[in-house]
This record gives sequence, C-alpha cells and structure tokens, in this order.
Amino acid sequence: MTGAGDRTRVGLSVDVDSVASHLEGYGHRRGEDDGSAYREAVPRALEMFGRSGVRATFFLIAREARRHPETVARIVAEGHEVGSHSMTHRLPFRELDDETLQVEVAGSRAALEALAGEEVRGFRAPSWDVDPALLARVAAAGYRYDASTYPSILLPLLRASIARRGSREAAPSRRSTWGALRGSPRIHLRRAEAQRITEVPMCTTPVLRLPYYHTLRFVAPDPVFRLVRLLAHARRGPVWYQFHAVDFQALRADRLDPRIACHPGMGLGLERKLELAAEAVVTLARRGRVAPLRELVDPAPGQGGQSLAPAWEGALHG
Repeated sequence: MTGAGDRTRVGLSVDVDSVASHLEGYGHRRGEDDGSAYREAVPRALEMFGRSGVRATFFLIAREARRHPETVARIVAEGHEVGSHSMTHRLPFRELDDETLQVEVAGSRAALEALAGEEVRGFRAPSWDVDPALLARVAAAGYRYDASTYPSILLPLLRASIARRGSREAAPSRRSTWGALRGSPRIHLRRAEAQRITEVPMCTTPVLRLPYYHTLRFVAPDPVFRLVRLLAHARRGPVWYQFHAVDFQALRADRLDPRIACHPGMGLGLERKLELAAEAVVTLARRGRVAPLRELVDPAPGQGGQSLAPAWEGALHG
C-alpha cells in the first residue's frame, strides 16, 4: 500500500553510458571511452537539474567513473545519488561468466562507494539485461534496489531496432526478452533466492505499458510522446523518468564518433536537445518533488510517505 502523499513523489535517473558503450551495443568493436559523458553531458545535466531544483540518480560505469573522480564528487556534493551501471557495461551482460559478473556487480559497487564516499544502493544492468540469477547476485552484493527491468512489449522491439541500426547483430542477450512482460510495472519487492530486493522497473503507462523515458522522445512522433507522458502522469502513485548521458550531447557540437549518429536524437543540434531535456525536467517538477530513485524506495526521515515496496510480490518471474 502507498500513502496519499506518494502521488507527489517523482523519481529521476541518468544512465551515464559512454559513446564507446553505446557503439558496442550497436555491434561495433568496443573502443576507449572518450570522456565526453563526464566532461560535457554530466555537467550539463547537473546545471539543468540545479536550476530546476531537482535531484537524480546517476548510474555510473565504474571503470569509466574512476577516471573522473571530480565529477563523481560533484554529483554527490549537489545532493544526487550514485548508482552502479556495472563495472564495464559489457554485452551481452547476463551471459558473462560467474567470475566476471561478480566483478561487474559487486566489484562495481565497491569501486563506486570508494569514489562517492557513500553507500551505493541501486544497480541497473546494461541494456536492461537481467534475469532471476543476476537479480540474486545483485541482492547478494548488498544493493537495496535494482532498476533493470523493462516490463513493456517495446523491449524486444527496441532490441530488434538496435540490431537493425547496428553494424552486425547487436545482441544484448540471446535469451528471450518477452518474459519482461510478466514483470510487475510497480515498484515492488522481489524474491531473489534467499534474498529480497526492491525492483524499480522502467516507468510505463497503465494498461498498455508504453515506456515513459527520454529515448521515446526521439523515436515517437510528438503527439504520441505527449500522450504517453499524459498517461504516465495519470497513473496512481509516483512517476519516474530516465535520461541517458547522450541526451545532453550532440554529434557535431561535441565532436563525437560519427558512428553514434544512428542513436536516437543524434540528428538534433545541442540547443534543441537541451531544450527537450529541460522541458522534460520542468514537466516532472510540476508533478511533485523530484528526487533520486533511492528516495522512492526508502524515503528519508521527515520526507513523508512510506516505502513503496512493502507489499510482497511473490517469487521472481523469469
């Protein structure tokens, strides 16, 4: 059960994926991180969030974050949350061997806690590539919540689109992705073997489960996106929204690798992209107090409301 005050709680997150990690998702050989996500994208996001008085969770790739300790320190100093987006963002993620996954999940948490100087509570798997075994590993590593599920029919369609735009078959996972539809669209507790962990899925609209996040802004016609936004904000309880670092970057202005031109939104100039991001932030702020995902899962004392995940959802679905 959620309290009436939960209707004014809004979550915000940013996946700080490097251009190199995006290119790997499109089937290109993984190159070195160019640093632009930390040099340009994150500072732009922080400035925009600061102007609007909102706070967010920044899911960081630990190996890349280590090269930018000053940016990580700024994220924390300005009241935002650091979450793990794995150690290296290798794909397909859940098919990595056990030893590698241990580093990707538990090792990244330790590395980011050392950088941030505070507990890292949240994990988001690369490309939403999670299954029961991986979720159990996340829980065992000490995370309070996972934000890796995408309970929408658009997930397999999205992956098919990535494969079409990539240089070869871009495969986040060789396993079926249709199982995501069986997941709950609410913030909820999940059983992960002997552990329990809170799941914060992709925010979707009621009934149709259309995803509400910034990438859709670039791939859907404007009236469709506005309808999705309206429906998402009409849902009971909180709303949450996701950016990627590249949503605060532009191909020409930031002199990015030209192969990233296939990514949604890369045909727009920097000014227009920042306008769209600012519009999204302002819309969220009108809904209520915008905070990191950790505060949807476990509200700090004095903020009102109760945890959104006390209701038991039963065993994991595959």
